[in-house]
Amino acid sequence: MANKRAAVIYYPGRIDRRRLMGLIHANLLPAGWEPTLWFRTTPQEHGGVQAQRAIAQNVTHILVAGGDGTVREVLEAVANSGSAEKVTVGILPSGTGNVLARNLRLELNDLATAVRRGLLGNRHPMDMGLARIIGADGVRTEMLFAVMAGVGLDAKIMQRTDTAKKRKYGWVAYIEGGFKSLPLQYAKLRIRCDANEPKTLRVLTLLVGNAGWLPGNLGLMPDASLDDGRLDVAAIAPRRAWEWVDFWSRVGFANKYVRPNRVGRQLLDATANVKTLENMRGAKIRVTPESPIYMQLDGDPFGEISEVEFEVVPRAVVIRS
Repeated sequence: MANKRAAVIYYPGRIDRRRLMGLIHANLLPAGWEPTLWFRTTPQEHGGVQAQRAIAQNVTHILVAGGDGTVREVLEAVANSGSAEKVTVGILPSGTGNVLARNLRLELNDLATAVRRGLLGNRHPMDMGLARIIGADGVRTEMLFAVMAGVGLDAKIMQRTDTAKKRKYGWVAYIEGGFKSLPLQYAKLRIRCDANEPKTLRVLTLLVGNAGWLPGNLGLMPDASLDDGRLDVAAIAPRRAWEWVDFWSRVGFANKYVRPNRVGRQLLDATANVKTLENMRGAKIRVTPESPIYMQLDGDPFGEISEVEFEVVPRAVVIRS
């Protein structure tokens, strides 16, 4: 049997390295694994470069301790390396939102269990999304994302949130970013899913997701799955007070407790207000805004774009959980 070796990519200050080292050794030393490699992220290298170095040293397992942005960079590097079948990734949630970990139903507050599952858990192939971006300056870029991309208000808030305050205060820092993004602005977007006729919508935020649940048990795309070969879309556009009430009741209580029931799903679908929240699905989604608009990928702001095409990449990586 080929030798096994793990690498740990971690965000300094977010995790107790000494305790983590003890937990890893307790799981791997009795099994005769090779010594674990350790890579810390830096302000210049957020995880992707570290993953490339780990793969170059023939690791078979990567543990990533960080937020969704760090996880995204590591998964992107693994997917692009051509080693996705040989190198599995485990996640130790230690970020602000931990959205991917929540959608994978990982332990958020039990490091010992997260380490064991991240190294020795079952293998689960996972899709990723590819974003082909044309920036507002005309520069073309391709990037992978694991959880969710957004254009509009959510990306604008992330763009205007102070990074240092986000590290220190967590989600609270987004409040300041929200105030900086006022007044609310609705953007006109042309959206095309697969070969369907394009739609022109005026939205507050458009989300394209590989997963659909956010912290607080908010189900914006409740039918999204990490391995179904599709991307889900949520066009969010409530304006009036009762539309906001309808929106929050649907993405909160209704999608969690009513939608899982067949009759409840039929009821929600029959009473859906597409002016408040419209869901779509497809393997390829093209979004063309009327004017440049902010975009984010897995919580990291990208800046303004003039067009973006999203395409699912089936079974791009293998997660252990």
